[in-house]
Amino acid sequence: MRNLFLIVAALLCLAAVITYLTQAEQEGKTTIVWTAGLSDDRMEQVAAFHEWMKKTGRVDKNGEPLFTVRLEAADNQSTLIQAVSGMAGDLIDHVPVKRFAPMGVLEDITDFARENGLDPGSNYGAAGELLMYDGRQYAYACNLAAPALLCNVDLFRKYGMEPPPEEWTPEEFERIGCEYIRRANAGKSRQEAFFAGAMPGVILPLARSMGSDMFNETLTAPTLTDPAFEKALTIYHRWVEELHLIPTAAEIASESTEQSSVNGASTPQLISGRYAMIPTGRYVNMDLRRFKVDPVTLSFSQFPEYDFKNLVFISRNTAIYKGSKHKEYAKIFLLFLASREYNELLIRSSDGLPPNPRWAENNPEYHNPRGRENEGNLHTNELKWARTIALPESLSPYYPLAEDKVLYAYERVAGGLSTPAEALKLGNNAIIHSIRETVADVATLQERYKEDCELQKKIDQYKAAGKKIPAKWIKNPFHLRYYREKNMLEE
Repeated sequence: MRNLFLIVAALLCLAAVITYLTQAEQEGKTTIVWTAGLSDDRMEQVAAFHEWMKKTGRVDKNGEPLFTVRLEAADNQSTLIQAVSGMAGDLIDHVPVKRFAPMGVLEDITDFARENGLDPGSNYGAAGELLMYDGRQYAYACNLAAPALLCNVDLFRKYGMEPPPEEWTPEEFERIGCEYIRRANAGKSRQEAFFAGAMPGVILPLARSMGSDMFNETLTAPTLTDPAFEKALTIYHRWVEELHLIPTAAEIASESTEQSSVNGASTPQLISGRYAMIPTGRYVNMDLRRFKVDPVTLSFSQFPEYDFKNLVFISRNTAIYKGSKHKEYAKIFLLFLASREYNELLIRSSDGLPPNPRWAENNPEYHNPRGRENEGNLHTNELKWARTIALPESLSPYYPLAEDKVLYAYERVAGGLSTPAEALKLGNNAIIHSIRETVADVATLQERYKEDCELQKKIDQYKAAGKKIPAKWIKNPFHLRYYREKNMLEE
């Protein structure tokens, strides 16, 4: 009955918003479309935007918002089809910039962003790779995340152990993990508790911590056959199959839960005590705060890594459609995303990292929200790591499909189909084949690809000779930061 009431209430709220926007259109007021999906969070953000326009004086003669925003649902594929055919909404949400921008369907906002503090240099520097293509900015973030390991501190204390450190090596992860599952499963006929939920996403940052990445310096070729990837994949497979610190795919499939989760079923398993930790970000609180259970004490740790500390940086972006008839209005919405009002809305809801970190940096309500003391260092650590060690995945303009061949390789190994070396070679070859086909089919890429390949030869020669590499030669953000930290760059 409670669930039915909530569903009805949500439908009534949605109907009210649709009615308001329909009336606005009928009255001749301009409406711009935001293809961000229909959800309670998005409706709240649209309502907040209309109030923000009133507050900032962007109103008509009646004191009402100068224009309205209407939500529409669309996935990336349908949005791309709409954009290419000239039918997209004014604002495109969840936009993968490096896939959409080369097709000429996004508005270049570089100058506007710089003039209004929306550029990456004014916010999260590393987010630039998620917002830009070919040195130009095409989007602004609605929220971001630097996922790591969220730990249930109460479980560690229950078994007489200290929670994990903020930084640790794979060897420390194994030692602590083996002791944890020994204590947590003592006296049980079978293993019921695991050290962590599934986290194959650790393979990339683990390989990066050893100095390797998915692509070379110029993004012209994959490097999955590097020994660092084989070691990282082998280590993770060992944690699952040999040490059983992490459940297998079959064990995960057998789990059942009545609660939905932004992390699949992993969040309920963290609360129930089955998993001691899960990979996630502060957005997990959107689940934890609504679960009807006593709050658990949390802590946030990096993935187990070696020398070069890193996390994978992700963002949910909104861009202006190039064919929009209301670009100036759409730009006002981007200003709202950087405003105090929008960022405080995200800070209160814990819907990821706020796009403008200035509103979180020295804000006690962000770092230590009142009544949420159990959330520990989650907020502080994710913001700190997002601004220091987080890096986006490397995306090559010559590999627009961007299929995750690291996950593909792990799944082959987990299924007993290949050794780590064999699986990674298959993934590497698949990317090489895709790059070859893309360059052959897209005439505008051919000359650029040829130039980048020549540049890669120079980089390889400099590396072999032990010479510092000119920073301007490097297109891969991982290598740029890694070489800078290793004093291998000529700035």
